[in-house]
Amino acid sequence: MCADATLHTCPSQAVLPAEGMWLLLAPAAVPAGAAEVVQVSPRIRAAMPEEARPRRAFADMVAPTSASISRQLLLDAFQGAGRTYRQPIEYAHPQGTVISMTSARRLELGDGADALLVEIEEEEQGEWLHWEALRSMTVLSDQSLWVYDEEADRFSWLDGERLYNGMGPGDRMPLAELLSRVHADDVARVEEAFWALRRGESLQVDVDFRMPDEHGSPHWLRTLARLVRFGFDGRRCVVGTTSDTTAAVERHQSLLQAHADASRRGELVQQLAAAFVAAATEDELTEAILNRVAPAFEGNGTLLAFVEGGRLRVTFGDGIDPALARSLHGLPLDAPKPLTEAIRTGTPLFIATREDYRQSWPQAHSLLDATAAESFIMIPLRGQGSAPLGGWVVTFDRPHNLSDHERTLVGVMADVAGQAWERIRLQAARTELANTVQRDMLPATLPTVVGYEVQARYSPAHRGLDIGGDWYDVIAPPDGSTACIIGDVQGHNVQAAALMGQIRTAMHAYAWQEPAPDRVLARTNDLMLQMKLPVFATCLYTLLTPEGRVVTARAGHVPLVHSQAAGAQSREYPGGPPLGVVRESTFPVHSLDLAPGDLLVLVTDGLVEGPQLSIDAGMDAVCRTTFRHRRAPLAEVADALMAQSDSITGHIDDWAALVVRRLGNTS
Repeated sequence: MCADATLHTCPSQAVLPAEGMWLLLAPAAVPAGAAEVVQVSPRIRAAMPEEARPRRAFADMVAPTSASISRQLLLDAFQGAGRTYRQPIEYAHPQGTVISMTSARRLELGDGADALLVEIEEEEQGEWLHWEALRSMTVLSDQSLWVYDEEADRFSWLDGERLYNGMGPGDRMPLAELLSRVHADDVARVEEAFWALRRGESLQVDVDFRMPDEHGSPHWLRTLARLVRFGFDGRRCVVGTTSDTTAAVERHQSLLQAHADASRRGELVQQLAAAFVAAATEDELTEAILNRVAPAFEGNGTLLAFVEGGRLRVTFGDGIDPALARSLHGLPLDAPKPLTEAIRTGTPLFIATREDYRQSWPQAHSLLDATAAESFIMIPLRGQGSAPLGGWVVTFDRPHNLSDHERTLVGVMADVAGQAWERIRLQAARTELANTVQRDMLPATLPTVVGYEVQARYSPAHRGLDIGGDWYDVIAPPDGSTACIIGDVQGHNVQAAALMGQIRTAMHAYAWQEPAPDRVLARTNDLMLQMKLPVFATCLYTLLTPEGRVVTARAGHVPLVHSQAAGAQSREYPGGPPLGVVRESTFPVHSLDLAPGDLLVLVTDGLVEGPQLSIDAGMDAVCRTTFRHRRAPLAEVADALMAQSDSITGHIDDWAALVVRRLGNTS
């Protein structure tokens, strides 16, 4: 019997080393790879007096980082039928961890008793120093060191961090099993990397892949590997390291996302500023603020308030609680609220949390009662003048602290939006002035025409500061005829409108004296050239008799449309040049008869021609519209003609129309 009763048969002293550092271990039944110390050499006893006591578990002598690989070493040795296995093992020691190459083999003692002989190799002239240093650095850098035996199709984890899905030092598996644990989307990439090594296409590979943990959450891993042969007659093996790069990948992805978010916000801010600059109406500015501001600052809703009569007029978009809008609508500008203060002072207010709001505005808690928003920005509309214009509120569904850069952008947006609102108000006033001038130069009422019904329509230019040159007139000369005139003076400004008034007045006088179409156009042409007016004008002149006779002439103008029971068509009669261009021009006269119920339509080019519409297509559209509404009330016919220009011409010019129907028995 041995001194320790764990072994029933003592090993012969001949099988134990005469010197060196060795331990005799008795394998334990469970767990696999466990063993107890039975006997130790004097060198071990001297080096590790406390750790190498008999009956102590071998695992207690090993550092935690080598616990798994030491168990695998003992298990391999016990199952190896006398074969020696070697692994570098870290041992616990009062003076610090000791790394030593350790070998183990099975001893058969007879009577069915077995023992394990573990030898701790002592360094001899740096024989394995480099290998130990390599494995030590692998452990210290949080990497796993592994080798893949190509011939045996076996992965062996040697040392280092345990990977996910239970893989770690001491584990062995075929390539297929390893790949089964890799994220499905990365299997092909990992497999291709190994085959690139094995086919000799790469000397070294660097591959990133994901491996789910026991909860299914993916972790990013990076493997560096190369193909080597140990010894001239040894097998080819792939040796590599694997490290967990999840934190680095997530940090990189976070930086990329932050950069993408910043770029997106920058684009949104640029689009927002462009929308402010381009806004020509209150509706356009409101749309830009309500739909673009919140996304630019990662908010979830925007409320806009204009100052009118010392109170707030509120409108709001998606993401705003209606109760919040109601609580602010009609609020006096001097109310002690953050929005009204921002508007009065012209200084944006940033409220990061609801608690910040309560502390800063203890008397204004009604705003918090009206919304579930967690954070607010109060932004004034800042113009050049001193009068408050309004402001807007951006809400956030979580606490939000703006960066210095974002706060600067808020200030810029306050200035740009305020200047846009001032420009829109000025433009609206000038537009109203322009429209008033234009309307005052057109007939206030149309005369009653015996035997006919007449409707006139005019739409000003859609450019806010433009005054169009289109005009119309209906004149009743003393001879009982009726002159219907429509024309267009070149240009879209106050000068064009003033000249249009002069030309209309001149034609009115000429028609009263001598209503013949060719004479009125010729005399107006001569007058314009004599006055050296810097513009030209087109005109269509028709003279109606009570009997239904129509005499017409035109000066560079679009033709008239005649709608009868059989259909509507444009009368493309030859005409003369525009007025004010060629001296002594002549204007051919043509005539047609209107039956009771027939329609005559005179239009300007703005209604039938534009970037999206040729003049022929426009005239066809007038013919179709006129014929389709032939029996409708004449006002409805005129409205239908004016409506078509908004949808088909694609421009912002002004346009006019005169629609005439001959009265009588239309059955």
